[in-house]
Amino acid sequence: MSNTPVKLNPRNGWLGWWPGWRGLFDPENGRIPAFLREEAARLPAQAWVLDAGAGKRPYAIFFKQQHYESCDMPGGFYEQKHDFECLLHEIPKPADTYDAVILTQVLEHVPNPAAVLRELRRILKPGGRILLSVPLNGPLHGQPYHFFQFTHYGIAVLSTEAGLQIESCEKIGGAFWQLGKRLPDTFAKLLKQYDPGRARKRGQPLWLAVGMTVALFPIWLLGVSISAWVLRPLFYWMDRLDLHKDFTLGYTAVLIKSNG
Repeated sequence: MSNTPVKLNPRNGWLGWWPGWRGLFDPENGRIPAFLREEAARLPAQAWVLDAGAGKRPYAIFFKQQHYESCDMPGGFYEQKHDFECLLHEIPKPADTYDAVILTQVLEHVPNPAAVLRELRRILKPGGRILLSVPLNGPLHGQPYHFFQFTHYGIAVLSTEAGLQIESCEKIGGAFWQLGKRLPDTFAKLLKQYDPGRARKRGQPLWLAVGMTVALFPIWLLGVSISAWVLRPLFYWMDRLDLHKDFTLGYTAVLIKSNG
């Protein structure tokens, strides 16, 4: 087990005074693409890259200069076609195949993260990189396949056990980014739980679902309008006041397979 302190990038996910519309209204999902664009620019052209657990392949566009491949679990959540399907602790590729592996918002969905990181190390070439993002404070999602949340201490332990070195690790914002992300989600979830279209599936009486939808709609409309379109952009900049970022949304990190 590693007890070496993790040196965190003090930028803490900051995307600058003008982060673009995506970063302004969703800093978490603005930071992750920015992180991958930065790392793609550091890879040589024609490098071999695997997007592991790629879902809809949203980041393929950043790796046009490289040989990009994607995989996902058999019968995954999306209809997107991939180069191959597999479970991430059993990847059907020879050792030392890839120069980099993308692993964004995936590790929380595997029952044995250490085994997955060991497998990714196996398929990486010496000096290869895992481009990682993981959540810390976030809602349950992808159920029932949501098993873990992560701290930078946990990333350090898992990396050491897998024989990987942490090149960089960065928090994705702090308390205000967290509030800006979750407050609109709370109002949306409040209304969604009474969706009349899903009443029968949930075992709710239709009259209750319709009545609660009508009653909650003004609260949803006012709450989402203010929290998403006023508070969330304001909270993007206010996050600079939070020095410790203990309520961070999650982390981005680069893990390296050493040449030894």
